[in-house]
Order: sequence, then structure tokens, then C-alpha cells
Amino acid sequence: MPADRSQKNRTPEPAAMESAFRILARRDHTCQELSVKLRAKGFARSAIDHALKRCRDLGYLNDDRVAGAMAGQLARRGYGPLRIRQTLLQKGLDEGLVDRLTGQWCGEDDQVRTARRLLEKRRSRLDRESDAWKRRQKAYRYLAGRGFEADAIHRAIDGF
Repeated sequence: MPADRSQKNRTPEPAAMESAFRILARRDHTCQELSVKLRAKGFARSAIDHALKRCRDLGYLNDDRVAGAMAGQLARRGYGPLRIRQTLLQKGLDEGLVDRLTGQWCGEDDQVRTARRLLEKRRSRLDRESDAWKRRQKAYRYLAGRGFEADAIHRAIDGF
């Protein structure tokens, strides 16, 4: 008879640790993401807390590292600070950390440069619109949808 690998036959804390290690082996997670995944697997709150603490102690779980990598990746992909902030907060990260990272990756001059680069990539689509006012509105909506602030959008469009 094959060994039963169900969680019922194992003590909860080592099983939660094993599950946490498997999850973290695929990619970095925030504490909240890992907690949600372990809860979905049916582990008790105490086992989850123990697993989270142990993973933090071992350096496998670090919200600062995850947030920095995620903010940098989103900024390089051309997203503005509002979108980056929203994404990081949805991952359950601390608001102070999110504000610090958003400021680090998204200064207004950086936003304007990135927005102009994105507009340049979309130039052929935007140029299809013959009415300058409508073209400007389309550019504004596009950049706002990517999470740029209004002042940066206006500066980018004015210089475009």
C-alpha cells in the first residue's frame, strides 16, 4: 500500500513548512500571498504563522525584496506610480514601503520620460486621428490607464 501523503497524517507545522517551501521555490511571494495560499490548503492559523516566521528567519520570505523587484519590473514595463502602487497594495504590502518604492522608481521627470517613450511607440496609432484634440484625449487616456499622474501626462503630451 503506498504511503499516504495527505496532510491529515502529518503534524501541521512541518507540513505547512514543506508546503511553504514548495510555494516559495517557484517564485518569491509576499507574506500575505503565502499566508493566503497556505490557508487555501487548509492549514491552521498557528501552523501558518509558524511557517511564515520560519521562512522569514531563513531569508526565504522578504516583503521588501519582493516589493522592490516588483516595483522595478512594473516601472521598466512602462507603468506609472498609480498603477505600481495599486499592484503592490493588492499584494498586501505595507503602505509606507509602497510609498517609498513608488517615490524611488517614479519621480516626475522619470514619469515624463517613460510616458513620452510610450507615446512614441504608439505614435502611428495616435497619428491616425486627424483631430488634434481627440488625439490628445486618446494619449491622455492611454497614459492614465497605465497609472501615470495627471501632471506628468500633461507634460509628456505637451512635449510630444
